[in-house]
Amino acid sequence: MLGCSPSFIFVPYNLLMEQQKISPAKSALNFGTVLGLVLMIISLIIYVFELYDAKWLSYLNYLVLILGIVLGIKRHRDLEKGGHITYGGALGYGTLVSLFAGIILAFVSYIYLAYIDDGLLKYTLEQQELQMYEQGLSDEQIEQAMSYSSSFASPGVVAIFGVLGNTFIGFIISLIAAAFLKKEPEHFDDTE
Repeated sequence: MLGCSPSFIFVPYNLLMEQQKISPAKSALNFGTVLGLVLMIISLIIYVFELYDAKWLSYLNYLVLILGIVLGIKRHRDLEKGGHITYGGALGYGTLVSLFAGIILAFVSYIYLAYIDDGLLKYTLEQQELQMYEQGLSDEQIEQAMSYSSSFASPGVVAIFGVLGNTFIGFIISLIAAAFLKKEPEHFDDTE
């Protein structure tokens, strides 16, 4: 007994991982957090350098979201589900990843816009007012519309719509990705 090692040392790693099943929600939370942090970096670059009109950063943001959801579903399928996932499982997982990423992104956006710099909110309102002048609206109509718009230009509203928008876009991406990434287990039918 003196030279014996604990038995768990000799358990193969794969067997150990099978015993510790991770729930899809926890896995999506972990992957969504990583995705949210990457999206947060892109957003902070936009905020800090005031690159509000940089279309390429918007495209980069969508590309990162698409890659994050696709890689997340693929990783979940291959490493946590034994290489198989249903369409619904892939759709739900991808949507959860985008929800958790959206929550992180919304939290950071709220903190930045509420306490550090609200330049994006001011810029958005100025652009809306400029567009209304270009459309030829009267000063009274513009003033009324701007008072309405300014009630929605708050960090809290931006954060809420950020979570909803990110989740919706993630749902659409997941609808498409799930069609390509689903891999149903093969069932053998012996009833002839």
